[in-house]
Amino acid sequence: MSATLKNLILILLCFLGGTLLAMVLVPSEWEQMRWEVSGMPESYPMEQKCRPLFLLLLCYLPFLGSLVYSCMGTMDRYVSRVFVNYCTLCTLILLLIYLLADFTDNMERFRTRFDDPLLQAVFFYVTQLPMFLYQILPYTLMMGALWSLSKLSGSSELVGMLQSGRSLLRVCMPLMIFAIFGAAAYGIFGFHWAPNGSQYRQLILKQEKTADNQALPIIYRSDAFARIWRVQHPATFSDPGQPMRGLVIEQFDPENSGKLRSQLIAESASWNKQDSSWTFKEVYTRNMGNGADKPPDDVYTPELTLPYDEKPFQIIAPTQSNRIDAMGTSVLYELIKTGSGSAEDRYRYRTEWHVRLARIVSCLVLVLLALPSAVTFQRRSPMKGIGIAVLLAALMLFLYRVFPSLGESGLIQAWISAWIPNVIYILIAFYLFHKNLAHRTFKEWIHAKLHGRP
Repeated sequence: MSATLKNLILILLCFLGGTLLAMVLVPSEWEQMRWEVSGMPESYPMEQKCRPLFLLLLCYLPFLGSLVYSCMGTMDRYVSRVFVNYCTLCTLILLLIYLLADFTDNMERFRTRFDDPLLQAVFFYVTQLPMFLYQILPYTLMMGALWSLSKLSGSSELVGMLQSGRSLLRVCMPLMIFAIFGAAAYGIFGFHWAPNGSQYRQLILKQEKTADNQALPIIYRSDAFARIWRVQHPATFSDPGQPMRGLVIEQFDPENSGKLRSQLIAESASWNKQDSSWTFKEVYTRNMGNGADKPPDDVYTPELTLPYDEKPFQIIAPTQSNRIDAMGTSVLYELIKTGSGSAEDRYRYRTEWHVRLARIVSCLVLVLLALPSAVTFQRRSPMKGIGIAVLLAALMLFLYRVFPSLGESGLIQAWISAWIPNVIYILIAFYLFHKNLAHRTFKEWIHAKLHGRP
């Protein structure tokens, strides 16, 4: 079979696989948004509408990668295959270790809280995959680069490639190209699905139930509409369409010092996704605006439909009670844009926003750091350089704790605190290029490019 035919088959398979995934995931994501985002679909903010578009891009990333691969030369395709194979292997190994360790820790919770613990565990870990990949992907990209380059160096294949007249950076260019695809996937995971997985994890693992296997009562405060929902038996996170029972909804008057204006007491409530309205049954409406000398009016209605803007997911999992790592990037952007929260909260929102952008670039920075660490031209083991690279990668985790904490406290600008680790590691990578590589330093490469030489 010719190489051209193999490339065409690869492109076709990636396109068909991406199309099938998109047909399943994109409509499901749009349906999920209808349960989460306030208002009707035509009024959704643009940052929320980006969720299905990013998910569509994620589905077609392998197809785009196969197109790029088919346009490469023979040597570039070989280097790409080695890098992608080792990177995939590292990802699967770390993911398997992560899943086994986490399942061992939570096995007792699944056994005691669910009627079908095995099925619920499978569903739970499917929702956790984006979060797990978001945590390990920058480091599996670096490990794949270290492993592939040390293999090419150890077998002297890299020396042969360099003797063809290409510089080291040109030989390693396929690694950087496919690292960009990995960084794109990492950014898409972090936009919504990794934080959503973190939120789901908090709710499932920390969710307590009553003796009759019902979720504990919840209180949701809607500041935008000056309402407080008190739900005795809420719907579960995995089944938000289930009717909620035992509701008391208090409506306040924001223009009159937050005075209680009315109460709605209902036996049950169901949400209609067609018109984004709530249907309450066995309703008592209590008007508190009759004055201090008159008792409130109680009006009974068998069924009442109201156009409340709150969605089921907002009530079940209110954002105000979550950690910032459980907020999607679209939610963070809305909070920053509206200036919500205290001054400390706004510092945290801005810092987290910039950190998520900076960590996308860190995927490329760690691969760039791996290039001079794994390449050797002498008869010596590359383990010293690999060990230094792994140590520096672990140190980056520490830096992403220290500097963002300074931004969250307002001591330095949010964007500075987020981007300092990347700047430091780019400088370290350039230093290692200059110090470790005898074939051509970064300065020599720049000088050759300025004079039009390869």
